[in-house]
Amino acid sequence: MRQMGTVSSKGQLMIPVELRAKYNLQPRAKVVFGEENGKMTVESTALAEVLALRGCLSHVEEDVEAWWMEEKRIEREREEAQIEVER
Repeated sequence: MRQMGTVSSKGQLMIPVELRAKYNLQPRAKVVFGEENGKMTVESTALAEVLALRGCLSHVEEDVEAWWMEEKRIEREREEAQIEVER
């Protein structure tokens, strides 16, 4: 789906209402502009928030992935134990 938008004299981009609704872009929503293969891209807020986290744990020396997997294992064991108690 291709639709026209308008760039104001202040450089503001007006996004068509159908696209704002489709991507749940509320007033003051943050978006990420990029460029891929010579085309400008706009990514919605959810992805913008995830991208904003990129590198925020670079100072952490421990293996965050291993820690997360261990936490999930412990959580799963607790849930399984609770199921056994309920039986």
